Amino acid sequence: MPTTLPALRCIAAAVVAQALCTGAGAAQRLLVNPFHDPFEQVTHGAAACPAPQAPSYTEHDMHLAEHHRVEQGNSCYLAGRCRYSSSFDYDPGIARDLSQRLRAAPALRGSSVWILVQGRFVQLQGCVLDAAQARAAEAIARATPDVQAVLPELRVGASGRLPYAPASSPP
Repeated sequence: MPTTLPALRCIAAAVVAQALCTGAGAAQRLLVNPFHDPFEQVTHGAAACPAPQAPSYTEHDMHLAEHHRVEQGNSCYLAGRCRYSSSFDYDPGIARDLSQRLRAAPALRGSSVWILVQGRFVQLQGCVLDAAQARAAEAIARATPDVQAVLPELRVGASGRLPYAPASSPP
């Protein structure tokens, strides 16, 4: 039975009403790390280094991210570049391996570095003493098996602008 114009108008009105109730206009709960992406501090040498904000999403943003994550996760496998059916399936192993490598690196003494792993992409956030420490952290991350890309967000030195949002900032 074909859908009539009045029925289509009712469906459209229901979709718009739901969007208005759940969209940007409504107050939404903030979900901290709803995808359980590995996020942890791996070195602890710079006491004054502000912790980065954990990955956080409103419910609306989480639903938008879900589509992207499914597409990104599966496209790697379908293209023959991944052995797992989702690139996000690599993340716990990458985080475990990378955490051990960074903690064991003498070159990173005096730094405070957090890692966030999402779909084989590694974000390095925190504070390092100098550019050599930043390069060392990046090199270790790039050499970790299954890492696709490294996104460094490291403040060099004890002061200056943070290249990431600190935990005390709203998302």
